[in-house]
Amino acid sequence: KLLCIGIILLFVVSFGCTEKEQDETNTPAPETTNPPETTVAPNNPPVAKFSMFPEDPRDTQKITFKNESTDPDDDPLRFEWYVDEEYNCACFSISEKLSEGEHTVRLVAKDVNGNKDEYELKFYVSGTFIKEDVSELVLRREEVGMWSLVADEYLGENSYHTVLENGENRIECTVEKYDTVEDAENKFKEYFVMTFPYPTIGNETTYEENDVIHVIFRYGNLICKISINTNLEDAILYSKIWGAKLNQVG
Repeated sequence: KLLCIGIILLFVVSFGCTEKEQDETNTPAPETTNPPETTVAPNNPPVAKFSMFPEDPRDTQKITFKNESTDPDDDPLRFEWYVDEEYNCACFSISEKLSEGEHTVRLVAKDVNGNKDEYELKFYVSGTFIKEDVSELVLRREEVGMWSLVADEYLGENSYHTVLENGENRIECTVEKYDTVEDAENKFKEYFVMTFPYPTIGNETTYEENDVIHVIFRYGNLICKISINTNLEDAILYSKIWGAKLNQVG
């Protein structure tokens, strides 16, 4: 009888252990979740830029270089200025007086992350503008009435041409892009009531060894070439007054 009871107890204990092992085996493992991926936007480099005023500077004239640099990420920027490849300063903008000749100004913009950009500008500084009394050197307004008409023609394609002479002096003019001859003539009349010096075209004059200087002007659509009998000394003065480059030929 005791033997039967022991066998029954052993069976119950064995069955309970087996059932527990099966429960542990069938329990699903907890799921693992990966953290969401995050992407960091790249930092963009700055954009270096500056403007110059005046655009056509002259010798000893104060030139202002205005910083117009930007950064796409609004990062704080540091600056380095170089004038003719020599370090100038770390200022925001600069002002300089430069001598006659070609010059180079370079701006380096850097952000806090080490990104940088450069902007370079090459330009020419002209000689000092000489303000002198040139009343004896230029054609006087009252002399215009003494000029004789040599050629007067409509060239077609909205272009009109005329040539006037006064002794050894010669004026040759062409009006472009006008619909009628009358429009062109009105432009001539408007031109000849102006006072010297007239605005130049091409910014240059040409002096020949036979004592003739050729100066080309533009006034609106009027292109005018004036040949004046003069000497080299006066030709040099002409070029300085008109801010023009002087060519010598012949």
